[in-house]
Parts: sequence; C-alpha cells; structure tokens
Amino acid sequence: MAEDTKVRTFGTYETTIEVIELITPRNVHVRFQLPPGKELRFKAGQFVQVFVPQDGKSRRTSYSIASSPKYTTFFELCVTKVDGGRSSTYIHSLKKGDHVTVMGPLGLFTLPDPLPRDPVFIATGSGIAPFRSMINDLLDKNTPKELYLLFGNRYDDDILYQKEWQALSNKYKNFRLLLTLSRPQAWTGPKGYVGDKIAEFVPKPKEKDFYICGLSNMINTVQEKLLSLGVPQSQIHYEKYD
Repeated sequence: MAEDTKVRTFGTYETTIEVIELITPRNVHVRFQLPPGKELRFKAGQFVQVFVPQDGKSRRTSYSIASSPKYTTFFELCVTKVDGGRSSTYIHSLKKGDHVTVMGPLGLFTLPDPLPRDPVFIATGSGIAPFRSMINDLLDKNTPKELYLLFGNRYDDDILYQKEWQALSNKYKNFRLLLTLSRPQAWTGPKGYVGDKIAEFVPKPKEKDFYICGLSNMINTVQEKLLSLGVPQSQIHYEKYD
C-alpha cells in the first residue's frame, strides 16, 4: 500500500449518470456527475462504493475510480458484468440521466509522493481501472519517472481503453506499454500471461516498484514471479478484486 496514508474525508453523493458506454462485450464505462457545487477530491487509486438497490434496501459495492483526480465534478468507473452479479447487472442497466447514490473516496491503494522508484503497473481485465487514474495523473504532472504498464486480457475485444493506451504510448516517451492476450484470435501482438512477460518487459526489476490489480490468482502468481526475480516484498503492492 501507499506510504501516504493520510485520511481523506469521504461523503455520500447523489450523482447523475452522464455517460454510459459499452466498451467491450462485458464492460461499461460510466461517468457519474456530482450535484452542482459538489466536488469529489480523491487520490488516484481510491474507490467509491455504489449503493445498489436490493429487496427494498440497498447494498454497497466498491469500484475503483478510473478517471484522473484532476477532475473533481465527476468521476468514472469501469464495470465488468459478472454472471449472476446483482451489482454489476444493476450498473449495466443504468441509463443516462439515472440517479445513483455513492460514497467515497475510500481506500489506500495509492502512490507515494514523490515516487521513490519507477512504477510498473500490472493488471488484467477491469483491474486496469485504478491504473488509468494513476497513469493519467502522473503524466498530467509531467513525472520524470519511467512508467510501465503490463496489461493482460483473454480475447482481442477484451482490451479496455486500448486506443487510449496506445495514444499515450505514442505521446509520452516515458510511458512504456505491453498488451498481451492469453487466448488471441486475430491478434498479432504479444501472447501469454502477464507474469510470463515481466522479465522481458521490465529492465532491472529489483529497482522498480510494482503495483498489481485484478483477481487473486493472477496477483498471487505475479507476486511469486516478482519474488523469484529478486524484487523485495516491500516493493510489491496490490489490490484484489475478489
């Protein structure tokens, strides 16, 4: 977790859906507009809890904020539809103009300031959400650090924000990108799992900080790989989505 554990005040907000877009077969990108005069000030990597109606009551489900903290009057989420998942099904059913109650910001999966080492971000699926926030924040601030993103998915049409990542890679010389697919179809790029790509993608891994986000099996596998490469445990940070 981040070295900066300063608590930030969180609140409850009645938001309005401004944008909802299906960006892969299973993922929607959603923009939540805050009420006039309200701001959500958060650190890249934090999350919000969405109030989901259930049996006349509501439950709260956590989702990492996928937008840059430079925007304070709205925030964005990326939500994967899970078979039988009430929360993800609810969010996928939303329409522009719908009102949704959220709580936030919450969470300590954030970056230290200043960064002590070059960061390496490793994600699969919607685990990319907090890294979209972190990477855009760092690039907006003209970080002198080298940034690495190793992003794994299954199929060709699963890659979240693919055009955005490629545009950033073209624009910023210090942003290094590797997209890899485990079950490619027409894909001609790198193939395989993220853990198998670390050694070839990241020079001098023992001198980097690693941030990992996704499901437990992937995180455990990547962590074992990093330790085998000599990366100290103190330089491995992660957030599990299950």
